[in-house]
Amino acid sequence: MRAVRASFVLCGMLAGAASVHAQDRWLAIEGGTVFDGTGAVHENATVLVRGDRVDRIGPMGQIEIPDGAQRIDASGKFLTPGFIDLHFHYSPGPHASIDGTGTDANPELPLLFLANGVTTLREMGQWMSDNETWLAGVRAQGYPAPRLLYSGPILDGWNTAYPTISRVLLDEMDARMAANELMDAGATSLKVYFRLSLAQIAAVIEEADRRNVPVHGHLEIVDPVAAIRLGLDGIEHTRSVGRALVSPKQAEEFRQSVFRESIYRGAGGLALWAALDPAGPRADALIELMLERNVNLDGTLAVFEPEFSEEGREVQWAAMRNMGAFTVRYLKAGGPVTMGSHGLVANAPPGLAFQREMETHVESGMTPAETLISATRMGAEALRLPDRGTLAHGMLADIVLFDASPLDDIANARRVHAVILGGQVLDRDRLLATAEGLVP
Repeated sequence: MRAVRASFVLCGMLAGAASVHAQDRWLAIEGGTVFDGTGAVHENATVLVRGDRVDRIGPMGQIEIPDGAQRIDASGKFLTPGFIDLHFHYSPGPHASIDGTGTDANPELPLLFLANGVTTLREMGQWMSDNETWLAGVRAQGYPAPRLLYSGPILDGWNTAYPTISRVLLDEMDARMAANELMDAGATSLKVYFRLSLAQIAAVIEEADRRNVPVHGHLEIVDPVAAIRLGLDGIEHTRSVGRALVSPKQAEEFRQSVFRESIYRGAGGLALWAALDPAGPRADALIELMLERNVNLDGTLAVFEPEFSEEGREVQWAAMRNMGAFTVRYLKAGGPVTMGSHGLVANAPPGLAFQREMETHVESGMTPAETLISATRMGAEALRLPDRGTLAHGMLADIVLFDASPLDDIANARRVHAVILGGQVLDRDRLLATAEGLVP
């Protein structure tokens, strides 16, 4: 027993020494333009990092840099906090493809996102054990991993659209039990899906509220007004609120069609959005309610775009314009809007879907500065993460360096120069090479 105690003491001493050593590690990023996530811009600034946290930001030449600090010349570079993706999907292992002819796996996708500046990902549809297995495999190969947050499998009702990644709830008691099981297992938010009853959604929200865990919903045929009044914290996909923006007759026709066949929500949902008024009285009333309840809107606009080269997609583009217009109206009214990539989109290569999502918001009327705030600070606030989203003393040193300013052109957010995760400069080339199959 004495030997066991001694080993514990030694391990504790070693862990303490490692912690002290990490805190003594300094990094100075000098001479860049810093967008700190609040909207403030610091020209020709130095960001000083101690360990995994930001120590301070100040004018270059006015911050004392400790001896032995790693130094990065950021002259001509633009710095932001690491991006926060609120709606991410990937396939960590082989499973049947949608058409049933093969496998549909992209385990390298989180690493490609990290290489392009997305340092926090909220994964919204896998069993948490699959995410843990993926993380273990990546770390075993010596790769850094993004800060991966889980909501667990989709909480849905009978005849769910995605059986392999859903937890089907039978009644209100089942909803309470499932919500607590997921939170016990580490879910930091919960996702309710469109075949749930309002009673089941209310039960999930009540259990999550007790534990300060946000609940976000993919609604579509669930009444958005009722779900918001029940206490829903966030809405995934602007497309989710279409039912509240049309007449009760149109809303019920759409609802019944999707009940019969889930796939109808694709073409049917786009047709609904193409014909509605995103600035009409129904939109005004919904925005007023969302503002009153401080509901987060995560638009995921880019995933609904057709490819730019496709022809005959006028209805889809009309729907996109209206979804973008409603999203921007909500932000301009003071509502919290965040960025969610959905993982893969038509108009960006793998790993750059988040950047395309930012571009769609600017194209819809947001300024680049508003978009960068949504991609950083607002994302952290929506997920109740007080340690990231801005660059200030004590915040996690998750930082992205760009070769040109996204404030001048949001497309410059694709021009990533370097990524820093927890004060460590990452090997982007190695992360990007995972697209060639280095991660099994």
